[in-house]
Amino acid sequence: MQKPVGLKTLAAELGVDVSTVSRALRDDPRVKPETRHAVQDLAQRYDYRPNAAARALRGGATGRVAVLLSPPQQRFASPIFLELLSTLDQHLRDKGRTLAVFAARQRAEEAALVRQIVEERLADAMVLGRTRRHDPRVRLLLDAGLPFITFGRTDWPDSHPSVEIDYAEAGRLAIRALSATAGDAIEIISAPEGLNFADNYVRGALEEAAAQGRREPRVWRVEMTEASGEDAAARVLAGGRGRNAFACIQDSLAFGVFRAAAAAGKTVGRDLAIFGGQNFPGSAHTAPPLSTFSTEDDRVAELLSQVMLRHLDQGGRRPDAGFERHDIKPRSLLRKSHLFRP
Repeated sequence: MQKPVGLKTLAAELGVDVSTVSRALRDDPRVKPETRHAVQDLAQRYDYRPNAAARALRGGATGRVAVLLSPPQQRFASPIFLELLSTLDQHLRDKGRTLAVFAARQRAEEAALVRQIVEERLADAMVLGRTRRHDPRVRLLLDAGLPFITFGRTDWPDSHPSVEIDYAEAGRLAIRALSATAGDAIEIISAPEGLNFADNYVRGALEEAAAQGRREPRVWRVEMTEASGEDAAARVLAGGRGRNAFACIQDSLAFGVFRAAAAAGKTVGRDLAIFGGQNFPGSAHTAPPLSTFSTEDDRVAELLSQVMLRHLDQGGRRPDAGFERHDIKPRSLLRKSHLFRP
């Protein structure tokens, strides 16, 4: 691998000072045009890329984009964030920028972490996920003027770019699939209250159940882990409410329902039905294969990355046409776990 070329190498080859090279690369008018062209041509020939730390000292820019991962982060609980990190990192490196990942241990720490990133100028822009009502992280970034995009809608939709998965539609898809099996009772297992995507999922599911004239499903608001899904399902199955159907906002919760069923001596497809979410790796290989919805993680990650790059190119300013806002529709992957076998 070729060693990166620095300012000293460019200056030595052209016989000029390092400061002259630095100014020429910034199109400083104090440098003669012929010198600027010579420096820039040589830099392009060597594929020179400025050092991020030095650039920060000169102009207050770091060359970094921060992604804030919200807890819990157990084994990258949602694969879409791993896809986002990989895709965004590739695009940023192509532009001579770097990716910085920050993760709070608890949700209560996130606002303080965002404040630290802003005050210490640890990044030039941010990506926020798992937005919530009256999100204090968003308010901090708006007040600070730091460019950012959100993976999810906020209370300030016209003030920043966003990419949103329609989780209300995901909730409707789950109820439609499970209703076809005529289960005696549907249980909704969603993420904690206050997270916008989780609230939207519950809203869509309840609206669909009401539209079908079904008994209102019971709602469980838990962390999106296998253990939480197992615990909620174990309590339901111990109650003996007939053949239960479970609508899970994420496959991690659905995997927990499978475990609870096995522990209770019950069989998915005979004693209960399950519909998951986000199409995790392995979801097609459960027994029976897990019915779920897909958000096409690679497509969402590519879209989020492109929106961020365009936002950076615009200097974080609001375009005349307004900030970009994209809504992604989930699609059902109907396998077998949502069906009751005759």
